[in-house]
Amino acid sequence: MSAKLGPHVQIVKLAREMALRYEKDKNLELGPLLSHYLDEVEVNIASDTFDHLGFMASIRDKLQPGALVADGRLREFLRAAAKALDERAEGHVPQG
Repeated sequence: MSAKLGPHVQIVKLAREMALRYEKDKNLELGPLLSHYLDEVEVNIASDTFDHLGFMASIRDKLQPGALVADGRLREFLRAAAKALDERAEGHVPQG
């Protein structure tokens, strides 16, 4: 798949939607929400045979909070998701 249409595009959208919900709902806890997001990443990784590390890197690169993202819970979620993807990528053992 192309970079414009790859599965990582949907995972990035999901992260941004979850970050917005986390920003708006002060009752949401970061840990469980982030865990749910990473479960979705794992489902996508397990569903196909492609460049898993590239998949996670593509997601992480697009999650970096830009200058337009104010400090707060939205930035906190995006940073935590990017860090968690880095940690998963470090521990990823390619199958084959």
